[in-house]
Amino acid sequence: MNSAYAEKEREFVAGLAEDTGRDLAAWMTAIASSGHTERNDIIDWLRHQGFHFAWASWLERIHHNGGRLIYAGILPNEQHPANRAASTSETTEEPPSRTRPVRSVLQPPQPSGGDIQNLLSEAKGLRPLAEHILREVGRAVPATEFAAAGPLVTMSAPKPFAALYPGPKKLRLYANFGPAGTNRSKPAEAVNKGAPPFAEMLVLDDARSIDEDFRRLIRAAAAR
Repeated sequence: MNSAYAEKEREFVAGLAEDTGRDLAAWMTAIASSGHTERNDIIDWLRHQGFHFAWASWLERIHHNGGRLIYAGILPNEQHPANRAASTSETTEEPPSRTRPVRSVLQPPQPSGGDIQNLLSEAKGLRPLAEHILREVGRAVPATEFAAAGPLVTMSAPKPFAALYPGPKKLRLYANFGPAGTNRSKPAEAVNKGAPPFAEMLVLDDARSIDEDFRRLIRAAAAR
């Protein structure tokens, strides 16, 4: 049985890059950068990235295992000694299969030349959060079009309603939130000594802040 699980796990991991745009190492880095350490928090964060529970749960298991596969080293028809403990523990839960239906794990738009991706690279360790923000904006306002404009990723639907500045220490999301942003937004700061694109901003450095209230603010900005 363990050899069958090992094969499923290897197939699941081998397909990550094709299915999600990130390989296993990139997802391990993204989980670490998310700031979450508790199992349920990590699984919830991964589900917000588009994973079904089974996929999210297994990625969390691998992350908890130091980024190593749960059934690493098990060959067909063989139970590797180092993994025998897994056969009587909770790790014997069946790994997810690539063939199971999975919600699309959306990737940020990539205009010609990779301009958005180049901007997101400026966020360094906060890049996974920046990508998460763009995905959630797209989900909150499905008609959103993204573009690179100087140091900003702009969002329009069809008129511009928000812009993201991906800095390495904090991410600034500029918009005019109106009354909806009273308790959360701040007066906009300059962008590289230039005038900000909108009057208000959110300062974001934690995936937990990308919640339903965040999506409410995005919808309010797009409706103004």
